[in-house]
Formats: sequence, C-alpha cells, structure tokens
Amino acid sequence: MTMTPILAAIMASSLVLYVLLAGADYGAGFWDLLSRGPLKEQEKSLIANAIQPIWEANHVWLILILVVLFAGFPLAFGVIMTALCVPISVMVLGIVLRGSSFVFRAYSTANSVPQRTYAYVFSASSSFTPIFAGIVLASLSDDRVVVARDESLNGYLFNWLNPFSISTGLFTLALFAYLAAAYLAVEAPNAELRRPFRQRALAAGSASGVLAAVTIVLAGQYAHAFRTGLFHNNLAHCAEIAAAISLIGGLTAFLGDRVRLARYMVALFAASTVICWSAAQYPFLARPDMTVFNSAVSENIVRDVLFASIAGAVVLFPSLALLLYVFKDQRKRSSDPSLAFGKNPN
Repeated sequence: MTMTPILAAIMASSLVLYVLLAGADYGAGFWDLLSRGPLKEQEKSLIANAIQPIWEANHVWLILILVVLFAGFPLAFGVIMTALCVPISVMVLGIVLRGSSFVFRAYSTANSVPQRTYAYVFSASSSFTPIFAGIVLASLSDDRVVVARDESLNGYLFNWLNPFSISTGLFTLALFAYLAAAYLAVEAPNAELRRPFRQRALAAGSASGVLAAVTIVLAGQYAHAFRTGLFHNNLAHCAEIAAAISLIGGLTAFLGDRVRLARYMVALFAASTVICWSAAQYPFLARPDMTVFNSAVSENIVRDVLFASIAGAVVLFPSLALLLYVFKDQRKRSSDPSLAFGKNPN
C-alpha cells in the first residue's frame, strides 16, 4: 500500500493550520491598514499585541508544506515553481516585507516618518500577500495554468491571471480578514473596542460568502474538473455543508454579540473551506497531470519523509504549545504599554 496519500493529508492539514493561524495575522494587518477614527490607536495597539510575539512561528506550517512537497513530490514541485514563479515570488516578497516592516515599526520612534512608512508597508504587504496565496491555490486547480512536464513553457508566465484566480485571491483575503476580526473581537478588552471588530467581522464574513459563490461559478469555466470534484467528492460535500452552517452560525453569533462562539464558528468555516478545496483537488497536486502518485520519486523516499514528519511533529507541537503558553498567556496578564507599535521596549 502506498503512503503518498498520507503525505498529501499532512500537507492539507498543514494548510488548515496555516490558514487558521497565519491567516488571522494577515487579516490583522489588513485591518491595521483600514483603522480609522477616534479608536485608531487603540485598534492598532490591540492588533500589535494580539499577533506578537508568536506570529512568525506560524510560518512553520508553510515551510512544512514546501519541504514535504519538495522531498516527497519533487516532480510536482519543479512544475509548480516554474509555472507559477510570478505569483509565488510576489507572495514570498510580501512575507519578507511584512516580517521586516513589522519589526522595524515596533522599534521606530513613535509618530516618526519611518515608523509611519513601516506601518504602511506592513499593512499593504499583509493585504496583497493573501491575494497571491489564493491565486496560487486557484492556479493549481486550473487545467490551463500549470503546464504538463512534457509540454512547452511558452506563454505560461501570466496564464495564472484570470477571473477565477483573482476571485479566489479576493476570497482568501476576505477569509483572513474574517478570521482576524473574529479573533480580535474576543481579545478586545472592552465593549467599545469590540464593537468595530464585530462590525468588520460581519462585513468580511458576508464578503466571504459572496466571493465563495462567485468563485464556484467561475470554476465552471476556468477549472471545470476541479468544480466536478466539488460536486462529486463525499468529503468535499461534508466540508461544504460544514462551511455553510458555520458561516451562518458565525454571522448570527456576531449579531448577538456572542463573540466567543463566533470565533469557533469562523475557525470551523475556514478549516472547512480548506478541506473542501483539498478534497476536490485530490489526487492532483497540480493539474492537469501532477498527482500524488505519479510525482513521487519512490516509495522509500515517501516513507522516509513520512517518518521524518512524524518525528518532527513530536518536537513541533509541544514547542508551539509552550511558546503560546509562555508568551501569549503572559501578554494577556500584562498591560505593559511598551508592547504597542511605535514604543521601544528597551
């Protein structure tokens, strides 16, 4: 029995965790960009305190996906990195700009020109990176974008740019913004600060539902085989039902100011969405011909990568749990104003 489906499941699970954790960080940066009004500084401080200092650790899930793809399915890795070099490069650039500007902003003099510049770079990169992440995922499902290994690469450079991929990118941004608003509404220390994030969650959740419907419609023209998987895969069906119920439940909970319940509903909606995409995409890593079965080098290598992933998980999960406990828990107990953006803790 081949172990390649297990490796595929590991990548899908890592993608779920990346969306739930790092996705909320991206969404927080998006809301930082849109912060306005008398509560602007309080909102920015809440956003900064919510994502510090564990936000960079969330990229471990993206790294795990890339490592497993490279080690376990090198043929698919080569095709994906070649055919989608433009959106992937822009996404990586956004990750780098976001990380560096976040740190520089935190250690800049308050209200200085560099501090405001870093703040804008952080917010802008947090906003366009999810769009290109969604474009990459959509392109993997589009038969016309990722080239077959024996075909010419002529004309591939911008084949990923079409209404289906753009709608998926916008949906990804809306989903991340929905997650962030839900998490921030729970972490808000008072009702006054919780109210704007509840309103943003309602707006982002509604936009997510509309964009999800638009994306499914466009898939019929640009990713027909993928949409067939959405309608004929049993796991995808279950995930679709869970996503619909959790979306309605989350929006209803926000209307009733039950933000803690809403947070779980939003997380379930995001996880169900990723599972739905993964199930509809399986067994393809990149359409039209790169599957988990024909792009693996050998069963021995797949087995070794699987064992290495299991061994890594033994170290990874306790380490992240300790990181969350030590920093996140202490930060909730602390009201140190130096933790806010633009205030040097030294």
